[in-house]
Amino acid sequence: MKKVVALVLGIILLGTVLPQTGAISVTTTTGLSPTMIMMLSYFYYRNYNALLSEFNSTYQKAVELGVDNETLSKAMELYSNATVLIQKATQYSAGGNILASLGSYRIMILVRNAYFYLREALDVLNEAVQNKTFTSIHH
Repeated sequence: MKKVVALVLGIILLGTVLPQTGAISVTTTTGLSPTMIMMLSYFYYRNYNALLSEFNSTYQKAVELGVDNETLSKAMELYSNATVLIQKATQYSAGGNILASLGSYRIMILVRNAYFYLREALDVLNEAVQNKTFTSIHH
């Protein structure tokens, strides 16, 4: 996995360092270059994975503080949506490896949307934890 990440980052960096004079600019039908799609895909994938452990620990903290079931259910619904999208991205990826398909616009969209769902789930939990903490301090 580390080799794949290093290879992808190397390709991205090489594309940004090489002189572009006289080169033909390649864009997709979306207007994004393949390099930009790879960079965005990697950005969202990395940040999605970074948020997973934060979501899990914040969810546990919310349960311990007694956050209401409606809020916990909303966070879990958003988390579930994110998980479904990551599973689809994995399914559509070459060999089931998202990192091997970073140049795919479809993968980028799925991973981006998964990241935003997870980000929203974490925001819901953080707000609830903050409110519970504030309420317990002032009572």
